[in-house]
Amino acid sequence: MARDERTEPVAVCVDADVVIAGLFSRAGASHAILVLGEIGLLRIVLPAAAVEEARRNIEQKLPEALPAFDVFVSSPFVETFRPKPRHMTRARPFAHDKDVPIMAAAIGSGAGILVTHNTRHFEPGEGVRVVRPRTLITEARAWMARFGH
Repeated sequence: MARDERTEPVAVCVDADVVIAGLFSRAGASHAILVLGEIGLLRIVLPAAAVEEARRNIEQKLPEALPAFDVFVSSPFVETFRPKPRHMTRARPFAHDKDVPIMAAAIGSGAGILVTHNTRHFEPGEGVRVVRPRTLITEARAWMARFGH
């Protein structure tokens, strides 16, 4: 009899730079992260501040891509998270001032991983690891290799 093993998707908080890179290039780790979210292996948490930053950048540099961005943000595998003041306070020691809302969303949402290209703006803390997209994909390969074993 086959085992019915179900696991919850791994929660990852994704910074704006990863979203932009993932949406507009079909190659690379950022895109692979979004695909893993779409198929249910990752729970993609988008900080509200990252949504605003990405929208602002897309409006300025690639306005014709806004509809694709809006479809992504409203998809069922993406959770937009607006941190509360207590999350902001907890995040302050672990991020540059402008990036505190990003770390606060990771902390408040329970995401154990924050994925960003700007790792120098963050320090791990409050149960959140900070990794580059390539690192997450390397780890995801190891997780998937264990499926069925």
